[in-house]
Amino acid sequence: MLYLVAEALFSENIRSISVKNDPSSPAEFSFNLVCTNCREEHESAVSINTFEKHDMPGSKGEASFILKCKFCDKDCSVNMNTFEDVFYNIENSQNTSELEAIALQREKKGIKNIKGNQSVLLEFDCRGCEVTKFHISSVPYKVNLNNKKTLEFEFEEGDNEWYDYDDDSAEEVSITEFNTEIMRGK
Repeated sequence: MLYLVAEALFSENIRSISVKNDPSSPAEFSFNLVCTNCREEHESAVSINTFEKHDMPGSKGEASFILKCKFCDKDCSVNMNTFEDVFYNIENSQNTSELEAIALQREKKGIKNIKGNQSVLLEFDCRGCEVTKFHISSVPYKVNLNNKKTLEFEFEEGDNEWYDYDDDSAEEVSITEFNTEIMRGK
């Protein structure tokens, strides 16, 4: 299994963030893929969502994404599922019980070496390929503030920070140093 792990610094007025992703408006996550047979990288980023499923050729199974490698002609598939719906601000004392539940879920899946300010957003079951990079600007995000207000945003291409202003509480809202990596699980 592969996992998409995100890390960020939140302003203290943020309770949590999440990807805006539901069946009526699925988020299209954009990734780079590499074939595990010939090690060639796919020429362009691919878009995958968590709700769409495709029948796999020559199999009874389904996958979120199917591809035939242009270099070696091998079938590749990715099954992608949401792992943690919400990325909680560890500095916020309102999140203690949620963070404890998340730690138990990670332990059950054998996911180790995840720091407190990280979240495991997605889980991948890859066959014939590997996900190598996530493009953070490809999906919309929701920010839940301590005052129960919700803001929406998207990262600009090449940026890993977002700033806004909450008029109700008269303070800046920010997410900085938002970075992701693909990690192996057990």
